[in-house]
Amino acid sequence: MTDLVPATDAAILPAPATVALGDDTPDLETLFLFAREAELRVRSLRMMIEEHDSNAKGESIVYHEIALRHPGEARVTTRRSQDPLSSDYDIWVGDGGRIRTFSARDKRATDRAKRPPVVPADASDMPRRARTYQPLTSLPAGSTADAFIHPHGLFRNVLTTGPLAVLGTRDVNGREAVMVRSEHPRSTKILTDRPDRRVDVGIDRATGFLVHLSETIGGDLTHVAEVTLLEVDAVIPDSAFELHLSSDVRMLY
Repeated sequence: MTDLVPATDAAILPAPATVALGDDTPDLETLFLFAREAELRVRSLRMMIEEHDSNAKGESIVYHEIALRHPGEARVTTRRSQDPLSSDYDIWVGDGGRIRTFSARDKRATDRAKRPPVVPADASDMPRRARTYQPLTSLPAGSTADAFIHPHGLFRNVLTTGPLAVLGTRDVNGREAVMVRSEHPRSTKILTDRPDRRVDVGIDRATGFLVHLSETIGGDLTHVAEVTLLEVDAVIPDSAFELHLSSDVRMLY
């Protein structure tokens, strides 16, 4: 009996339908399903994303540091400067039940219960396009971190609203990514709802996580975000999900 593998918490986590991609170029449905289930193939991860924006105000860079441990624990630190002494950063921490945030710029914090999901928005008898995805471990809604780790909304609400094509593969910071392009996807923002707009994503062939997201308008690259660090099944200490606040922080709620 000594050769039996002991049961762990990981054994009760949902299993992905697709373990790995084949050697050939996958079709879009297979690729999107593989990416959607990426978080189910890991027990924890560390990810860093560098995001560049170019607009009328000039260029800006934002750095996203993500630590995630199933089920439920996540921390996202968003920095707008690489200066270690800069206070221009935000922290989001979730434990599956409560969500805490802290803005270092204005020393404000929040602590609230996680909102329950809409039921049955992910029911199997609903049309696929109408379903929402309930992540195993939640991240800030609408954030870059959420799009890279939980790309279902990006696929459904953006990419699939325009003609799609698999462009092939390219290297993204040492990872082989399958590149997909959506031509002039629909948008609720009038200024970017134009025929010369395209959105490209790169999906890591090994893990399924997004490692590249870019937007081009009129031939100009206006937005690009890429993963610069991805560690799957990383050992993350409990302290990574703690949020310590000083006495001068203002609690909004």
